Amino acid sequence: MRFTGRRGGASSGPYRSLNLDSWGDDDPQAVRDNRTVLAGYADVGPERIAQARQVHATDVLQIADDADLPGADLGRVRDADGTATALPRTPCVVLCADCVPVALVAGRGVAMVHAGWRGLAAGVLESGLRALDAVCSGSGPVTAAIGPSAGPCCYEVGDEVHAALAGTGSSAASAPRVGGHADLWAAARARLRAAGVEHVLTAGECTICAPDDYFSYRRDAGTTGRQAGMAWLR
Repeated sequence: MRFTGRRGGASSGPYRSLNLDSWGDDDPQAVRDNRTVLAGYADVGPERIAQARQVHATDVLQIADDADLPGADLGRVRDADGTATALPRTPCVVLCADCVPVALVAGRGVAMVHAGWRGLAAGVLESGLRALDAVCSGSGPVTAAIGPSAGPCCYEVGDEVHAALAGTGSSAASAPRVGGHADLWAAARARLRAAGVEHVLTAGECTICAPDDYFSYRRDAGTTGRQAGMAWLR
């Protein structure tokens, strides 16, 4: 697996430099070049990237064969907030700029999930675990890795977000709150462990804190790029 930052790409201005957002206002050729860099981390071409158009919901796509892939130009991309596969050399990718990228790895499959506060509250991580189980049922315990995202040091939110993250009756109902700030990492860990995932790793890197290293939608008032979380089977 790999979590990227903003360094090492072809984009300029507010999108410098490894911006991977194909639906933003960056130069399309620069983004295509950056997607080639991303795919190269897994030693594949960009046509092998399993990616969806993220909508802050809970669907996670199961990538069963090459026909499920969106293609290098994303011509067959579908709406969802993650992908799961047991295909080798097929990196599952989500894009984030404060939301939480979560990698789920089992013996014969991987999944990547995009988890903002709405998705966390609605159960997107549980959807990711179900999708992973569907593509590689019985392949052993799951390890989860929580990538760089808005940290509890900086992510100030209102009461409605705290209420949503407190669980609304779910088994992850301890409120991940630090003063007026929300702790998305704690919320993700709680939901994963409540779903039976014992091994949860956390990068602990705040995207808002590090303008040289990460894109941040909140810090940059919406004019920014996207970094990636990626998991694949060799």
